[in-house]
Amino acid sequence: MDTMKFYILDNGWETLDKSYFIAGANAATASDRNPVNEWIDIPIQAYLITSEYGNILFDTGCDVDWKKNWPEFIPEQSPYFVTEEQYLLNRLGQLGLEAKDIDYVIISHLHVDHAGNLYHFTDSQIFVNENELVQTLKGYATNRDLDVHVPSDIRRFIDAGLNWKTLGDEVAEYELIPGVTILNWGSGHSFGMLGMKVELKNTGNLLVAADALYCRENIEPEIKVPGILYDSLGYKRTAKKIVEYARETESKILFGHDMEQFKALKKSTEGYYD
Repeated sequence: MDTMKFYILDNGWETLDKSYFIAGANAATASDRNPVNEWIDIPIQAYLITSEYGNILFDTGCDVDWKKNWPEFIPEQSPYFVTEEQYLLNRLGQLGLEAKDIDYVIISHLHVDHAGNLYHFTDSQIFVNENELVQTLKGYATNRDLDVHVPSDIRRFIDAGLNWKTLGDEVAEYELIPGVTILNWGSGHSFGMLGMKVELKNTGNLLVAADALYCRENIEPEIKVPGILYDSLGYKRTAKKIVEYARETESKILFGHDMEQFKALKKSTEGYYD
């Protein structure tokens, strides 16, 4: 664990209506029936851990060919902005790594902004919530209930023949390597969500919530559900669990798309946390 390094990979950003993050944001009232919607920028990020026990990637960002492959409603709903140096494989390359050097990939869930490059990691063991994978494949097969599970992403990771390791909801925690624990949040934002706790010698504990918590405003001063949601009760249950878990383990929560927090964090081009 002494040699573990934690990198935050900046993979560009999207902009979208805040109501997708906080349901009812800028909702109309009797005295203001047509409020102006608030658009916000959100970071697209992945996390890399290097250690003597192997290299771990958490999430894989967006498809580099998104302009060609995404359904039309997605860039209309949440336009994506990215430079070539921000593409995931290029971020890994800046650190001297290729896809084949990643031993484990943890996918928080299979949405467009998290699984877009998953198909590259044919040499890795891929961890995913079991229900997330099953329901995503069912949606692909029936062409129903896909929403932001993108068909082109799904087709490519099927064709790649990835080495899946599914975690059923009965598995709350899974120690991947010393100092890294996969946390199985269950349903909420999507069919099944994974998070991660990382124990760092100098930095302390980091708790990667991913989209189980978009941003700090989802929990402060009270739990507020987002507008993009599969299971509202599951979301609230998970949000409470994350807050309690962070307190019990003295962990810093890393939110899924909190631009204010993201700007304050050290990116892979600036260094790492250890």
